[in-house]
Amino acid sequence: MNTDRKQAMHVEAGKSFGTAEANENERRWNDDKIGRKNQDPTNHYDKSRMGLNFEIGSDGKIHSLGYQQKSLEVRLMDRLAELGWHPFKADSKIQPNCCAKFIFGGNHDRTLEMAFGTQTVNLDKGADNSHLQRCPEIEQWAKDVYDWCAKRYGQENIIGFQVHLDESSPHIHALIVPVGQRAKSGRECVMWSAKFGKSRYGYGHILREMHTSLYEEVGSKYGLERGDSIEGRHVSHLSKRDYIRKLTHEARQAEKAVKGLQSMIRSLEAQILNYKSQLDEVEEKLASGRITLDKYDARKADLLKLIAEYQTKLDDKAVKLQAKEQELEQMTKNIDRVGRVAQPFRNHKIDFEPPRITGKLPIFGVDKWIEEQNRSIASRFVKIVRQIEELYRKDAEQQVQAVQRNALVDYQELKRLQQENMRLTDLNENQTALMQEFLDQMAEPSVRERIFTIADALIGGQPVAVSSGGGGGNSGSDLRWDGRRPDEEEEVYRRRCLLYAKAIVIGNKKSSMKRRL
Repeated sequence: MNTDRKQAMHVEAGKSFGTAEANENERRWNDDKIGRKNQDPTNHYDKSRMGLNFEIGSDGKIHSLGYQQKSLEVRLMDRLAELGWHPFKADSKIQPNCCAKFIFGGNHDRTLEMAFGTQTVNLDKGADNSHLQRCPEIEQWAKDVYDWCAKRYGQENIIGFQVHLDESSPHIHALIVPVGQRAKSGRECVMWSAKFGKSRYGYGHILREMHTSLYEEVGSKYGLERGDSIEGRHVSHLSKRDYIRKLTHEARQAEKAVKGLQSMIRSLEAQILNYKSQLDEVEEKLASGRITLDKYDARKADLLKLIAEYQTKLDDKAVKLQAKEQELEQMTKNIDRVGRVAQPFRNHKIDFEPPRITGKLPIFGVDKWIEEQNRSIASRFVKIVRQIEELYRKDAEQQVQAVQRNALVDYQELKRLQQENMRLTDLNENQTALMQEFLDQMAEPSVRERIFTIADALIGGQPVAVSSGGGGGNSGSDLRWDGRRPDEEEEVYRRRCLLYAKAIVIGNKKSSMKRRL
């Protein structure tokens, strides 16, 4: 029995929610569909336990799974329509997050105990568990999780809340719309950042708080400990190829963060060296009598203060860099481990008695006796060899099946990469056209001067007054500037400042032209 009795929570941002995913959550399947799903060795849907599944409806009460006439994806679209949500253009490669897909669970043995008590559960595929009855504890746990979600996100924004007891471990699927208020109008709208933060740093902070809150309000009541970081967990919900892609993306992000921190450290070290050089110059001036003692003391105090401040920043960045480098190293190991298709054969061990002669040599018929002993030894020896052969044959079959599955996935990956290549080619052509347009705009001296003025101000951390046509203030632009982001490289930050300045100036210019027309 696993004694690591932790709660589990996984949340994924959703840009869409399809019929197939909705049907799986609500088990809108027939027997043929279940059979086809179970052909995948990673799936385990027990038909004899499906009647025990349930969901909590919008009234906060327990109902049979799929009791609502409207399917899950239709209910989601209805709620999005109420909030006035509109996706980007259909051909846009980037779409906003419109929903959060939660999975709640916990320690395998503990959740089974909550669901079925002391009843015996046969987890083999095709086993008959029709004798099982659902225990009240799993229902109360689900209600408590539902109340926790309703408190954080609003009961009206919980689109679906399904509890599955027909798989290996009981768990909950919750589909939730993140809702926030617009700063200007105060109107409610779909807003991922309002509930999950505006950056990865903010998201990580909120996620840690969510684990703690879930433990304090729910998990602790059911003997479930606070969950660890969800990073790298719940990989069973992803295909192997998707999981490798996810790890690779995270490794690239970590690598960018490492480069950003290294760039910041170099910048801080250069600034500290500059201040120390200034300090040496001040001391030389004092020694040569070019400045008075009081001016020397004041300047020295200022420089020492600046050096101390930058040294503190440098130490902080160095600690973060070390942590990020360790994280990157672990990610690289995980990618290497998961990416292997063929695993080494196991060294099988078989307990057996070595063949030996047990009878006594007869006085007569020695040749016949020796022949019988040899036949008996050969039979036992062949039996042992056959056992070893069977074990390695099964290992070989599993290796072949793994290679075949991965070959199919590789082919699918090839097709995906071909499509991605076409998309990137189109994107490159669009970017070329945009770059040409930008160069044409930069050829106009007044526009160029205005763009560089705003960009320089942003890089220097100065406030920018944006006018529109002759007016003042910031009314001419609804763009938001969030300043320099954590771990952002200097070059990336300067480039973003320039693009932001270009968007403001060109946007205001187009607005002025429309008004004149």
